[in-house]
Amino acid sequence: MPSKPLRPRTAENAFTSLRSGHLNHNGTAKPVLMWLLTLCLWLPGLGNLPLRDWDEGRVASVARSTISRWDWGSAGGDWLLAWKWDEAYLNKPPGLHWLIGASTQFFGDNEWAVRLMPCLIASLAIPLLLLLRRQLGGHAAENKAILAALILMTVMPMARHGRLAMLDGSLLTSVLLLWTGWLSSRSTPWHGLLAGLGATGILMLKAPALVGFVLITAGISVLDRRQSHWSATSLLWVCAGISPGVAWHIWHLAQRGSSALVMWGGQGFSRVAGVVGDSTGAFIMPITEVLEGGWPWLLLLPLGIRLAWQQGSDSAGRWELGLMMGSAALVLPLRSQLPWYSHLLWPAIALLCAEGLHHVLGSGRPRWIGKIWLLMGAALLLASLIMFLSSQSIAVPRLAVVCAGSGLLLGGQQLIKATQQQRWRGLITLLIGWGSALLALWHSQLWLWELNESWDPRPVANAIRKLPADAEVVLDGPTRPSMGWYANRKMLQDTNQIQGEYWVVSQQAPKGCAVDGAQLKSSQGKDPWQLWYCPFSPENIEEGREGQ
Repeated sequence: MPSKPLRPRTAENAFTSLRSGHLNHNGTAKPVLMWLLTLCLWLPGLGNLPLRDWDEGRVASVARSTISRWDWGSAGGDWLLAWKWDEAYLNKPPGLHWLIGASTQFFGDNEWAVRLMPCLIASLAIPLLLLLRRQLGGHAAENKAILAALILMTVMPMARHGRLAMLDGSLLTSVLLLWTGWLSSRSTPWHGLLAGLGATGILMLKAPALVGFVLITAGISVLDRRQSHWSATSLLWVCAGISPGVAWHIWHLAQRGSSALVMWGGQGFSRVAGVVGDSTGAFIMPITEVLEGGWPWLLLLPLGIRLAWQQGSDSAGRWELGLMMGSAALVLPLRSQLPWYSHLLWPAIALLCAEGLHHVLGSGRPRWIGKIWLLMGAALLLASLIMFLSSQSIAVPRLAVVCAGSGLLLGGQQLIKATQQQRWRGLITLLIGWGSALLALWHSQLWLWELNESWDPRPVANAIRKLPADAEVVLDGPTRPSMGWYANRKMLQDTNQIQGEYWVVSQQAPKGCAVDGAQLKSSQGKDPWQLWYCPFSPENIEEGREGQ
């Protein structure tokens, strides 16, 4: 076949050179650059807001309690188990808690150090998705791989939850390592070790989830006949990679007996069949999260699904649709739902949206996508003007709205142009605007909007830290794991076991108690939360409530 003529290397095709893999033959530069770009977008403003309840406060408290028991000379191995204060922590394995604990030991007890390791690990999902899409092959695989990574990087819920001290971002990275290593082991058997290490990561984060991800992987591999022939050597490497995770759970069972099974039953499979705590919402919650947080890329999803369906005979189409259906089948049936459970849906959505985006960039069709982005941008810029002219204080960061609106307006305008070069420029413009909007959001008080739903525990916690180490402190109200972390002590909820003096964090004055320490006005404008000193019996709390 005649070779294609070489195009001159000019500024107009500089981005194309990145897409086409000209940086090196192994293609390692692009994943690394994509990871560095992700860090530039995700790391700023990491520690500018307090820890969020519940998950961040609980994870940070478990990390501190677990790291405090680290003793390399100990024969008992307590330092390898998860702890929460002085009690065994059975909800989750300690994989991420070890890393957070090590980070705080090195950088100090602060929000930035707590969130650093989760953010670094979660950000690896971006280059891993690039590698995953590259392994699927097919038409323009490299271009689609880069587009999928860029989409996943700039999905706001993906970036926001990836920055938090939570397990879900690290879990997603482990899952993508499992899938990428599994696909790559077809040609390079030892890459099965990477798949096994991904499985170990899942076992050390949310162990029961491994069952679902293995079923998804096996099901797609069987259906995709071209991808279903793996060697015995690959499987041996997988077993080698998963062995550390399996060994830890066997040892955990030996150390803690039947209570270790809570990690699989009470906090694992029970979420499928029943409601745990207040985490309700059924399948409506993850769907709502996707519809609210998938912009601006969500417009591309129907087109991407259609294109993947048309490529159903190819491995790429089968895997993209299979991952979408498998992830949905894993997340949607859960009766216990939390907003960040939708995290597992974003890689498949990014892959499918990349199919649609590549088509739009290549053909310029359908034009309505670019037009809607243009209109959205105009609406956001109009909204920013209204906010600027308004005399009322508005919490929404104006700079974020301006950046997002400008990117959508200019990008959408270029996307409906006639030439492919113009459309690629439109995409770059949109990405710059949307990324700048995310950076502006991180430097505002709104990127953790859940904090506005409750009161800041730090002033009261600072007063508690000044108390004697053996002081009994009771939290008279909803459980606040972050309060315990900031106060550096276990907060009691039950006063029945207390003998002698104690302190109460309460919104209302317990009978016979005097104010001691800081106070903070609640977000609802009610009475301030204060630290009260109670020299009498624990009945003071109940008597105080009855008298009000």
